[in-house]
Amino acid sequence: MTDDMTTALVAQVAGACMQATEVIAPILESAEGVKADMVGRGWSEINAERVATSYVQAMLKTAIGGPA
Repeated sequence: MTDDMTTALVAQVAGACMQATEVIAPILESAEGVKADMVGRGWSEINAERVATSYVQAMLKTAIGGPA
């Protein structure tokens, strides 16, 4: 593999990571809000975390078009 090929590959990977961040970051922020709201309503941290985790999983499946 030449230096030019390596540079192009690194640029592709970096671009894909930036695109993934644009999709994932709002989902994670929203899940933190869900968790904070639940804890504020008296839910335990553990159960709120479980619900938030399920929320993230469902949203990521929707965002990437996977099976529900």
